[in-house]
Amino acid sequence: MQQVVFNIPVRTYMGSDALGRLGVEASAAGSRALLITGTNVTDTGLPARIEQILSGRGISTIVFSGIGPDTTAEAADTAGKLAASGKVQMVIGLGGVKTLSIARAAALLALSGLRVDDFLDGQRPVGEALPYFNVPTACRDPFMFTDALMLTDGRNRSCSLPGTFGGYPEAVFIDPDTASTIPASTFSFSIMETLMYAVEGYMSDQGNFLSENLFLKAISAVVTSEQRLGENTADREAFQKAARAGLVTAMGLSMAGPGIGAATSMAISGRFRVPRVLAAAVMFPLSLEHCLKICPEKVARLGPILNEDVQGLPSVEAAERVIEKIRHRIGLKRVHVRLSEFGITIDDLSGIAESARKFEFTSQLPSPVSTEDLIRLLRKAL
Repeated sequence: MQQVVFNIPVRTYMGSDALGRLGVEASAAGSRALLITGTNVTDTGLPARIEQILSGRGISTIVFSGIGPDTTAEAADTAGKLAASGKVQMVIGLGGVKTLSIARAAALLALSGLRVDDFLDGQRPVGEALPYFNVPTACRDPFMFTDALMLTDGRNRSCSLPGTFGGYPEAVFIDPDTASTIPASTFSFSIMETLMYAVEGYMSDQGNFLSENLFLKAISAVVTSEQRLGENTADREAFQKAARAGLVTAMGLSMAGPGIGAATSMAISGRFRVPRVLAAAVMFPLSLEHCLKICPEKVARLGPILNEDVQGLPSVEAAERVIEKIRHRIGLKRVHVRLSEFGITIDDLSGIAESARKFEFTSQLPSPVSTEDLIRLLRKAL
């Protein structure tokens, strides 16, 4: 029997009004908090709601809302200094994956005296980290149950996944109501990125029966969420399905890594200031094409979940139908479908490929990929 080892040492609250439990958790950490959030979240009412929740428990809050589209890891230094000077006892991250990673880094480094550049260069923080609480506004953070952060190095715009040396969130709050504050088009791309991570995790060579079932559940939830949002952008059940997808995808990724789509989209986003979800929309089908050559049977199994009739078809033909279905779903979002539309040229491809191959999870792919393999794949997307 296949050996399965997993550990998710994070208290997790999911469901409507999960955010209301933040006060209970935070009160155990102290009476002063630093809330780190993004510029796109400031006007949603969520920061004010969190301040109110914390105030009800006697917790005062300092707000750092300086995370924008082009913000790099250096913001963790600024936020960390604010945490230290303000003598806060906890950090709360509210926003998308970038904001949450920067907030988690700030909590890790605030009391260490270590700069984020040193951390990215491999130095280990000394001393205890501040307790960190994770509130993903789009109901997903692929790395929240892993010992890794997604940070863009301000020195060279490279994206990396430095380890946290065992520094996990104290608690995670996945509340579907937070997603309703996000523009429908933006949330739609977030769901598609969740689908990519779930599909690539399902294809991972490190997967097991537990992670595979989690990923399949996530894929099914994404499909249902998208269908319902297509009919009604205010459908609460659609947001609940998306929240479940985000949760179980993150659980699965604690055991198996994502794939080429995740690696290349992170590399492209960091270097060229392209929103990661848009880069993912371009690279996702190409990642599946790579999987088609290695494990067509697995790709084909996604057909029924995606509502594609593949019954009786050979595995390769069925897998091709699945990939076309994904392309069609992305096309309906009217997204850029060529890397050249982001200003990327053929001369940029080797740098993207080299950056993508540095991610440790690329060693878990169904079949090893070289830099040249990735360049050939990226060329298809120009």
